[in-house]
Amino acid sequence: VLLVFSGWQVLNMGVELLPSITSNEAQITLSTADGLTKEESYAIAGQVAEAALNVENVEEVGITLDTSMAGLDISQLGLPTAITDILNSANAYGRYKINVMMSKSLSSREVEKTRQAMEDAVSQIENCTAEVKLYGMTDDLTSQLATGLSVKVYGKDPETLTTVSEKVMEIVNDTEGFANADNGLGSGDATIILKVDRDKVRAYGLTVAQVYQQIAAKLTTTATAQTPVTVNGTTMDVQITDNLDPVTKENMMELTFETTEMSADGTVTNGTCTLNDIASWTTGTAPDAITSENQTEFVTVTADTLDGYNTMVQSRVLQKKLDEYAASGEMPEGCSTTLGGETEGTDYMVNEMVQWMALALPFVYLVMVAQFQSLLSPFIVLFTVPLAFTGGLLGLLVTGQQLTMISLMGFIVLMGTVVNNGIVFVDYANQLRIGGMERRAALVATGKTRMRPILMTTLTTVLAMLQLVFSGDMASQLMSGMAIVIICGLSYATLMTLYIVPVLYDILFKKPPLNVDVGSDDDLDDIPDDAAEFIAAQKSAGTAQPEA
Repeated sequence: VLLVFSGWQVLNMGVELLPSITSNEAQITLSTADGLTKEESYAIAGQVAEAALNVENVEEVGITLDTSMAGLDISQLGLPTAITDILNSANAYGRYKINVMMSKSLSSREVEKTRQAMEDAVSQIENCTAEVKLYGMTDDLTSQLATGLSVKVYGKDPETLTTVSEKVMEIVNDTEGFANADNGLGSGDATIILKVDRDKVRAYGLTVAQVYQQIAAKLTTTATAQTPVTVNGTTMDVQITDNLDPVTKENMMELTFETTEMSADGTVTNGTCTLNDIASWTTGTAPDAITSENQTEFVTVTADTLDGYNTMVQSRVLQKKLDEYAASGEMPEGCSTTLGGETEGTDYMVNEMVQWMALALPFVYLVMVAQFQSLLSPFIVLFTVPLAFTGGLLGLLVTGQQLTMISLMGFIVLMGTVVNNGIVFVDYANQLRIGGMERRAALVATGKTRMRPILMTTLTTVLAMLQLVFSGDMASQLMSGMAIVIICGLSYATLMTLYIVPVLYDILFKKPPLNVDVGSDDDLDDIPDDAAEFIAAQKSAGTAQPEA
């Protein structure tokens, strides 16, 4: 019951791929007001850099021009040098990136306080807007992964997809924790939708393919050969197009087709008709881009997850709203939605980890079967695994840590380490019973003599993991979830091992264990183990109790 409760509570806290980790670096994105001269803009940038440098715990500040355009670095666009120079000159001032280096000894809380202090300091400077953002140590990795919310909307045609995606955007924006929903279609371009009447086309002795072919020829413009043009020493080939007779809706509908009509008596009459006689047009808006998957068109609606919210948790709420929208009858037939992005990646990660754990469990059991030469003893030892999982989940719950890929790795580590205590206990109890002790007396003796080795084994592992939990090093934040799982899971399982395992052993292992002959040990050192020494001491003292 405790395992189910703790697991449910941790899942309600949310699941994420990697924990959020901060570093001692920050960046200030600065934009000065329009209308300022270059000198005035540079002066404001210097004031912002100086204000950031005067904040406590800030050690270094560097400022560079932001030469990006629409989020892209102009120098990385592969444009000719002349064009790059022109664009750079247009963006020569007004936008800046200020890189800030803070003290390495700061904890994550102190880093956040320093960031807030810098934000307060630069907000006092007029004629500019500035945003202070911390660098995350996993930013380079998570930038390659899908983050935030992503909803794929499938449909039959672009018009329907646009309508449904806009409705999904409305639902996403109304869901707590999400903002800035966008379907990526933009405002779209104005288009002319031409509808050809197939019956009229056949009446004139034409085919739809002939009509489309002639329309395509009309829309194709004739271009001259490329003409070399030299700008600032750089030669580029420029293609000049004759557009003296542009195509309009009106003259397009006057496009003439040669027709062949057959009368009732079989007489063939040649004639002409215009596009206006066999087709009609309407105006509309075409989306910027629509992709397809398995020959089904879809549009992706994306949104940002606000600070303090978990994408997985809020996606469950959103999924219920999307299901209600689909069941209400408002969604056109043939349309559907699926969650993607971070939700899809996290689901894949959890499924893979669960499969690994499910695969590891039988291997652990088989190894213990080979050791004990028994099917029952390993089964008793395996009861320590759910105890360890319970402790690990309770540790995450108490510390407020979300379940991540790193903490799930901690559960896999637990499966291999927590059985050690159970093996020590069960193996020693078996040796005592083989030596002639009664079952319950052997359990009591095992608890007394094996308690110190069990606690020492647990303590060494726990002490090794404490550094990852309490270290001020920000790199330890990445592994803290795994350390918490191992510490709490192993500690809880160790305490429960001393109670649960003896009870299960007493209930399930009523028959004396068999002493399996594994061959001659003449070549081995004839030194009795701890259990043999214990039994000999008990017999010499006359306190050994025979098997019942």
